[in-house]
Amino acid sequence: MNKSDQITMRDHNQRLVLQALFNAKETSRAQLAVDLNLHKSTISSIYRDLDDMGFIEDLGEGVTTETGGRKAKMIRFNRNYGYVMSFDMGRHHLRVALVRLSGEVILQSSEDVDGMTVEEVIARMSNHAKVNKNKKHGTKKGLMGIAVGIHGVVDDNFVVYSPFFDYSQVNLVEILEKVSGVHVTLENEANSAAVYIRDYHDYLSTDQYDSLVALNIHYGIGAGIIIQGQLYRGMQGRAGEVGRNIVSMKNNGPVRVEDLYSEDAMLKRLAALTGQVVANRDAFVTFANQKSTIVTSLLDDWVMGIAQVAYNIIQTAAPQVLFIHSRFIAEMPELLGRVVIAYQQMNPTNGSEILFANRSVYEATLLGGAAIVTRNILDLDNLDLKFKH
Repeated sequence: MNKSDQITMRDHNQRLVLQALFNAKETSRAQLAVDLNLHKSTISSIYRDLDDMGFIEDLGEGVTTETGGRKAKMIRFNRNYGYVMSFDMGRHHLRVALVRLSGEVILQSSEDVDGMTVEEVIARMSNHAKVNKNKKHGTKKGLMGIAVGIHGVVDDNFVVYSPFFDYSQVNLVEILEKVSGVHVTLENEANSAAVYIRDYHDYLSTDQYDSLVALNIHYGIGAGIIIQGQLYRGMQGRAGEVGRNIVSMKNNGPVRVEDLYSEDAMLKRLAALTGQVVANRDAFVTFANQKSTIVTSLLDDWVMGIAQVAYNIIQTAAPQVLFIHSRFIAEMPELLGRVVIAYQQMNPTNGSEILFANRSVYEATLLGGAAIVTRNILDLDNLDLKFKH
């Protein structure tokens, strides 16, 4: 084996050791050698390097072996190595979280940005970066990267399209990198949600889903797609734009899925039907609780529409499971069962499950974005990692 091959093999083995440390609640050098089928001397050498870099947390001695041997020193990935700042840049809100590389949230908050320009929202984000850039928050390295969830199409760290903000005259990445001094990663919010489900394993099943779709129904409608464990972005990052699917033509123009079934569309439709202002989702739920014929009929249409969207996605992508992220369902839980029943009545040809991602409906984009940036920091992009809450 020549020198370059040796270096490549060494780097490969180091990534495997770091992956194993990251995923373990606790382990030891001896156990790593067994699990990874590597020689103990290789593990010891890599251990020293990772320890020098600060990646290893010493958990103390383990239990005595059955044969009375020496207690092993237990170790794991250093959960206080550093943290990532993650933003969810929505139309009406700006959510922010500080997340350890291992996945735990340090701080999380949300603020109203309704009616603000993109420049004003970026100014808010820049302020968060300024406030935290020199704070360690109990970690060794402090702030190591920034993730931004974009409600729109992202390609090569550039916003190609967004229905809510005009990014054409601003360089979001350049602005935040200048303020923070760390790398900034942009990603579509539905893609981040799909990564969150994959990396945090946020579902009750003990199965490991390697093929899944996260259907995000918020101000718009988008889908994040995981195929064989990897995020699928498609050409120019345009995969999953299911909200732009055309359902009919009206007045020589297309009527799209999100024109009918997104949160914003449903508020507008209810306002038009009642002649009253429906300012936000809370107002919509208040109307729904009154059980009027108008809102009941409108929700019937929403249930059938979302079931059709789910059916079409599953027929096209054939995932093991489709997770629905919807604040409507979070606040009106009975809608999920109705969507599933409507879907089943369409006689689907495969056994894909439909599940509601309840726990993550408000944080999936934040934590998924943090996971994406963490993988880049650790150079573990394509390996299976288990992040912790």
